[in-house]
Amino acid sequence: MSDRTSKRSKTDIYASILDVVRRYPGGGRITKVSYGVGVPLDRLRVMFDDLIDYGLLRRAESEGETRYACTPRGAEFLETYWKMNGYLEAFEEKPTRGLAAIMFSDIVGFTALTQKNEGRALQLLEEYRSLTRRALAKYKGREVKTMGDGFMVEFTSALEASECAVEIQRLMQERNMKVSAGDKLWARIGIHVGDVERKGSDILGDAVNIASRVYSFADAGGICITRQVFDQIWNKIGNHLTEIGKRDAKNLDSPIELFAVDLPWSTEAPGLER
Repeated sequence: MSDRTSKRSKTDIYASILDVVRRYPGGGRITKVSYGVGVPLDRLRVMFDDLIDYGLLRRAESEGETRYACTPRGAEFLETYWKMNGYLEAFEEKPTRGLAAIMFSDIVGFTALTQKNEGRALQLLEEYRSLTRRALAKYKGREVKTMGDGFMVEFTSALEASECAVEIQRLMQERNMKVSAGDKLWARIGIHVGDVERKGSDILGDAVNIASRVYSFADAGGICITRQVFDQIWNKIGNHLTEIGKRDAKNLDSPIELFAVDLPWSTEAPGLER
């Protein structure tokens, strides 16, 4: 099963199955429906049994072929579902604005690592993503998107974003202490807080652009934050904050004032290419 399918709820998969049935109202071979939905046959059969029990589908056997078709009740359900789905899609597409803490992170030197051993680099990337997602779940970070070895994450508060960044680096440090020198990984993390435009699941705006520059100023294994984040967390977070100063960043009109979140351990990171 693909990662995309495994993360979907049963209701979502049912809806996808019914979508295929709607487009092929005369029924079809289960293999055809499986291909359209992307779900293994053994799971589809169980789901189809449930849908039949609900009265949404009917099943028939003919010349060794299993065929499925919508019942009148299923057709009524589909009509309601797609009307509601259309409403939700229209609602989600309407942009909204609000404050958010935005985190960007990536792996230092990942391009060089990929060129050296692509297969191993991808395995290490999955380890990094797994550790990062553990921390995101703990601090309620919403994963907006991944871009290669990078994460873009939204938080409702600067403090949660900063504590999550510390947790990510702690998990990475613990991991690095258990692996060989060639398998060590160092992440760099940047955080900014500001007004964003939300469009569907994406976030846009100047605050996002600034956040996307901040992490490049972080040391390997380090965390860099803007003045806007500092003002909200300086007396709340348990870590000392060190002033870096103002730095010019690509495609930004004004310098950004930056601080480093001090961590209670040494990264022992070698001179890696940023």
